[in-house]
Amino acid sequence: MALFTSSNPKEKQHSGILGAFSVDVIKWEPESDRAASVIVHKYEYEDFPNGSYLIVAPSQMAVFTNNMNVGNSLGDDGTGIAQLTTFMGPCKIKLETGDSRFAPFRNISHALTGGESAFHSTVYFINTTYMNELSWGTQAPVVVVDPEEDVNVHVRAYGLFGAHIEQVDTSRAELQARKFLQKVVGTRADYTREELISFMRAKILEYVPNLLANQIIREQIGVLKISAYLSDFSRMIYEALVEHFDDFGLTLDNFSFHNINVPDEDLRIINEAKIQRKRRQIEAEGSAASMDIESAARARMREREGFTYQQEQSFDIMRSATENEGSGLMGAGMGLGMGFGVGGAFGAGMNTIAQQTIAAVPSQPAAPPAGQAVCPECGAANAEGAKFCCNCGTKLVPAGLVCPECGEKLAPGAKFCSGCGRRMLSACPSCGTELAPGAKFCPECGTKI
Repeated sequence: MALFTSSNPKEKQHSGILGAFSVDVIKWEPESDRAASVIVHKYEYEDFPNGSYLIVAPSQMAVFTNNMNVGNSLGDDGTGIAQLTTFMGPCKIKLETGDSRFAPFRNISHALTGGESAFHSTVYFINTTYMNELSWGTQAPVVVVDPEEDVNVHVRAYGLFGAHIEQVDTSRAELQARKFLQKVVGTRADYTREELISFMRAKILEYVPNLLANQIIREQIGVLKISAYLSDFSRMIYEALVEHFDDFGLTLDNFSFHNINVPDEDLRIINEAKIQRKRRQIEAEGSAASMDIESAARARMREREGFTYQQEQSFDIMRSATENEGSGLMGAGMGLGMGFGVGGAFGAGMNTIAQQTIAAVPSQPAAPPAGQAVCPECGAANAEGAKFCCNCGTKLVPAGLVCPECGEKLAPGAKFCSGCGRRMLSACPSCGTELAPGAKFCPECGTKI
């Protein structure tokens, strides 16, 4: 081993007597466009004499590592931060490496470690210039569900983004540099701009499809309307991507969608779904309108005939019972149908009679005591000559009603003849006043019947 030179291949060689006392000047000045495109450059020499100078250019950051400290190689938190120092350019730093400036002393210490320096040092230069107007685009279509038509569609998205490695914010710069070197660069000597852009695009394509699909569902925006919401989508997805990029020591400056398109085949499917939905809507509205018209007509009929919706339902139940030939209720149902008819009003008592008939509890009701009038509304027995029901106040029809058609003697309040089914009471079509049997003119308004 020469006295004034070193056999350490990681150390810059100095010759001559003056070289024995020399120090290194450590700097990175790219000499070509290709070299300028390098994002991270590891300085070619790794061991520097004590007192060497580190020069960092304005758009650079330098990360200096050494193991001159004795003891645990890691810091208190186990991260190794005690051996790493970050310098923001522009600056000039005198390094304390632990290795002697005097070459003979270095040779002696290196001989004890097999020619290697016991105070190993490295310097990484990081290019901190901003990278903007970088394009990205989905390579494969993203399958999303159109929230309006509930069909799967394939969308492709394109846009721009920009990023940089933090230098201005000194509170974050050292941490960001460490994460970037550890998670992205590794042990590479040079890491180019093209490699970094490819890495960032890969991360965008890893995160954006799910973020885009979830955002479409969350905001309930139809695929055909997405173009009107590009700025909103850009902002919301940018906020989600910032955290992902930060994990790798990168600061995402901007992110935007320039276009989100759908294949023609999917557009045809969406349009057909819209047409079908509109057709179903029109059909539903038409059915609803028909039902409204029918309901209104039936309401007018009930009003004209003098019975309620509940009574009409009772009539339908009785009709069904009479048509069921396998039922033992046929005779009872026919008797009731003949006795009361379908078009007349029999009051609330009809519901009770119908329910009793269907429930197969048919027992002939006992005739009211002589001289008493039965209320047609509630069925209560009233004293002879009573004009109003003592239970519900309903107006009572005098007893002894006789059918003019067949001469059948009818119960008080009967609205249909139990012998021939003739309607006994009718209402004036003009004023609604109940008319006596055989009346040709309304006693209230004089309308001809």
